[in-house]
Formats: sequence, structure tokens, C-alpha cells
Amino acid sequence: MALWMRGSVSFVALRELIGYIAQHPEGVRPKEMEVWAREKAHLRTQNGKIVSKTTVYHYRNTLRHLGILVVVNRRYQIARENPLVSELLEVIQPGTLGLSLQERECFAQFVVRNPDCRAYFFDLFMPQDIVTYDLEGFLDKGQPVVWRRVERENRRIEEIYNVEQDEKRCWIQSEDERQAILYGVRYWARNELGFIEEIFLEGTGGLMFPVYLRGPVPDPRVLNALWETISEQDEWTLLSLRKLAAAWGPKYRISLDRLYGTLEWVYYQFPQYVVLIPTSESFATIMATSPQAEKYHLRGYYQDEKGRYISHIRLYRKLKEVVLWPETLTI
Repeated sequence: MALWMRGSVSFVALRELIGYIAQHPEGVRPKEMEVWAREKAHLRTQNGKIVSKTTVYHYRNTLRHLGILVVVNRRYQIARENPLVSELLEVIQPGTLGLSLQERECFAQFVVRNPDCRAYFFDLFMPQDIVTYDLEGFLDKGQPVVWRRVERENRRIEEIYNVEQDEKRCWIQSEDERQAILYGVRYWARNELGFIEEIFLEGTGGLMFPVYLRGPVPDPRVLNALWETISEQDEWTLLSLRKLAAAWGPKYRISLDRLYGTLEWVYYQFPQYVVLIPTSESFATIMATSPQAEKYHLRGYYQDEKGRYISHIRLYRKLKEVVLWPETLTI
């Protein structure tokens, strides 16, 4: 197994490279690719900078390891004999600002099916009896995983373990492993392609879980769960949004955007029965030790249209009387 996944990549830039190389059946030499990417297409990294020669090398190497490119006579060509590559060529839309849902789904298939990505990351999510799986199998059967920094043998290292199968765990001890697992494939799945969600929980670490790429907002399952949570005895029911995210995210395999979007829908539909309770940014990031950690901790919070970070939601008892979601909800 190899740690070629080191570092984040822009899948929009990967798509643009694929579109360019697909126009040249005879293939493209590395130097030609660099000139096109840097001087003609002006491809950019996630932070907005023009890609460097090293970045272009990293990007074409990533495409080769994923099985999208092959090298023939020192030229990079599209691996057209691969059926999944043919599917990708049918859905990619070079020149658009971001990735479409179809593009993300297709790229996600390549990433999940890659043996190295599975061995170092995705296998940790899977039940013991499942050895072979694709994207659908991962999303349907994948279990929550936690990563955290721990003390081991008198040094700080990262640990990743399956919440439901304690024996499934790994320790990240080298910088290459850290770059490949945490800042490589984890970043691709979470930030670039969106089929893994993550929320930081104090005392636990980063809770990661598979999420479906498709689904409605509001989500009927979340609405019905919310309806069942409202107390019939107490006048108000107080709920922690992050606790809901930690429980309902893995259960319904739903992203924070869709989960919080559903709660936001409830708030705007029934403002007389719903109260949003904000917290200060300083309190939300009290355990963060760097600006990067602050940003990471805040990503688990719902931020309303006023820019406030919402920690709790209060639901009035009559909301359950007025709205019979389980029986009447149609979306």
C-alpha cells in the first residue's frame, strides 16, 4: 500500500485536467500539462493561488492512482477502457465554478474503490464482515469513526477508531501518514466530495460518519424525529443542536447542512413556537489552540442569517399539537 494521497487537492482542478487531456487522444506530456494548467487555464488551488509545477505533478499523480489516467509512451491519456471513467466523461462539465452532484458522486466512486484509500481510511468505517464495497455500500453500511490526539509512548499521536468496533483502530505516527489520511483522503471525502461529515465533540474528538449525497431539505426523517422529541408535559423542550447532530447525523446519514437546514425550515415556518439560542464564538472555540482549530470547532455549529452561532433550540409544546408531521408531512 502507498501513501500517495498526501495533501489536499481541488477536484474542480482535477476535472479541468481531465477535460483538457480528453481532448488529446494521443495523450499529453507533463510539460504540456504544466503550461496549460498554469499559463492558459490558470488553474487554482483551494486557497485561490495559481497551481505550481509541484501541484500539477501532484494532481496528475492523483488521477493516475485513481485509475482515471494512464501513461503511454510518457504521455498521460484518459483510461477510456475503464467503464467508470466513461461514466465520468459523460457527466463532467469543465469550465463550471464548482462540482455538480453527478460529478461528486462519480469522483467519490473512484476514491472509495481505490485500494490504498480503503486500506488507510474507509475500511475503518466498515463492519468486519464486509470486505468489498463501492460508494453505495460505504454509505449504507459505514459506521461512525472518531479521530483524536492521544498520548502514546510519551508522545502525541493521532488515533482513529470505529465507535461500534473498538478493535478497528489505527495510530497515525508519521507525517506522511498524517498528510495522506487526515489532510488527504479525509479532506477529499469531507470537504471536496461531501460524502463524509465531521463534527468536533469535546471529550471525544472528531466524529466522522458517512452521509448520503442526495436528499431533501427539509428532511422528513428529521422532522418526524423532532416531533417525537417534543415533550408533552413540559411547556418548552430544550435541545442541543450539536448533540442532535452527533445522534441524528450518523443515524440518518445526513450532512450538517441538510440537518441544520431542516431545523431552519421549522424555525421559519413556525417562528412563534421556536426559539434559537446563540452562543459566543469565544465560548464555542474555548478548547481550540490555533486559528485552524477554531475554524474546525465552529464547523459543527449552525450559523443563522444574522451570523450568530446557535448552540440550542427551544420548542414550544403546542408545536406538537399544531403540526402532526408523522401523519401529514408531504414534501
